Amino acid sequence: VEKKLKLKKDVVCHVCEGSGAASRDAYLSCPQCRGSGEVRQVSQSLFGQFVNITTCSRCGGHGRVLKDPCKACHGDGRKKGESIVTVEVPAGVTSGNYITLRGEGNAGPRGGTSGDVIILFDEIEHEYFERHGDDILYNLPLSFSQVVLGDEVEVPTLTGKAKLSIQPGTQANKILRMRNKGIPQLHGAGRGDQLVRVVVWTPTKLSADARKLFEELAKSESTRPSVKDRSFFSRVKEAVL
Repeated sequence: VEKKLKLKKDVVCHVCEGSGAASRDAYLSCPQCRGSGEVRQVSQSLFGQFVNITTCSRCGGHGRVLKDPCKACHGDGRKKGESIVTVEVPAGVTSGNYITLRGEGNAGPRGGTSGDVIILFDEIEHEYFERHGDDILYNLPLSFSQVVLGDEVEVPTLTGKAKLSIQPGTQANKILRMRNKGIPQLHGAGRGDQLVRVVVWTPTKLSADARKLFEELAKSESTRPSVKDRSFFSRVKEAVL
């Protein structure tokens, strides 16, 4: 996706065009370093002569000093301003990923090189998708009759709605996998899967007729967990308690 960002930053002064000078002859050769930008200090020791080279404190290493600064930027060559940059956000980025826009940062002082802009991504939680790497998880609410009898339902995906087959006897919390319906791999050709977790919806209010039907179903052994299943659930209960 493409995003446009407005940045507040230091921009080149339009009056002096970034030079910081009010006129062409506003700069003089630095009298302290004689235009070299460096100061050499010679010292003598028992081991011989040493030369220490440091940046000139008068001109800051530029080799020249400004005698007539630009009044608009006070000799800095920059002013506060704004710019709009276009960012190409690659598919598959996640929180912590970043991209660098070279030369789009603050303008350098007195015609110096501009800095960079670092775009750090922070992922916002989706309304109903949960991200797990390149896979996404979606909780699908189904009625008791749908999981018992089976059904074909429509589920939302990142690219639109898709049909999903629910097999008869599907258990609650079962994870169904929709291949290649997840998030595109960053700098890759493939994409993850969409995981669909079955959530059995339990009605809180029943009509009289519906209650009678459920009471009849409750009498049937086929709607109860088998001895094997009950044993498993008991072990789970004991482990939890």
